Amino acid sequence: MVFLAAILAWLIALSITGHHLPSTQPMQQWVDRQVERFGVSNAVFLAMLLGPVFLAALVLWWVDSWLLTLLLSILALVLAFGPGDQVDQLKRYRQFRADGDDEGAYQFGIEHLGLPEGLYENGTDTMDEALKEGLAFQLFQRFFVSFFWFVAFGIPGVLLVGLLVLLEPVFRYHNGASVAIQFRHAVNWIPVRLLVLSMGLVGNFAHTFAIWLRRVREFEITDRAFLWSGIKAALPAESSAQRPEDLLLLLKRAQILWLVVLALFIIFG
Repeated sequence: MVFLAAILAWLIALSITGHHLPSTQPMQQWVDRQVERFGVSNAVFLAMLLGPVFLAALVLWWVDSWLLTLLLSILALVLAFGPGDQVDQLKRYRQFRADGDDEGAYQFGIEHLGLPEGLYENGTDTMDEALKEGLAFQLFQRFFVSFFWFVAFGIPGVLLVGLLVLLEPVFRYHNGASVAIQFRHAVNWIPVRLLVLSMGLVGNFAHTFAIWLRRVREFEITDRAFLWSGIKAALPAESSAQRPEDLLLLLKRAQILWLVVLALFIIFG
């Protein structure tokens, strides 16, 4: 069932756009209301994160329906994976740039392509480079982290990742910051290392594997930095010549590799 849910959800996600998926705004508003009501602390963060996860696990255990679990798994994964329309979104971003609307491109990149907010004072080329890094981390978070924890814990694992993405930015600058940041770092720790190794297998193996060996046991390195160093090594060209489309193709090959490995594990495991 795990592989069936994963492959169906992946195929569905590839075929839909952001317009077909519900907005995360209601969930974000719920988070903001709870923070206003209970304040920000480590206890509140852990309760908001783990409470729904344990409740979902309890309900699934109580219902114990294979078909319902499969359908809910597909739904949860489709929502987690997000739309597969990044190529079209990149065309719209470039259209903003071609029209000279750098501010519009900046806002569009933040909303749809994972562009980190900031001041790109060195020009739009710097923004384009940051866009590639943000897009890579967005796809890593959506697919690879969700996929890993779904295989490990099912729907509760996907819910954990989704809630963490919503909660960590809220608690990042408050009293619960250290726990929120470290919790997300711990959740991403294994998936990012598996992904960098996977990119080496489907890309430039020698350079990527060298970076992976050097940094695989470094807990302090951020997930974003480790991921981006692996991507730059896995792609054949220099960083400045690497297009976002090359990045998308590399990550698509890594997604297929993960699905194939899961299938082989189920068949022979």
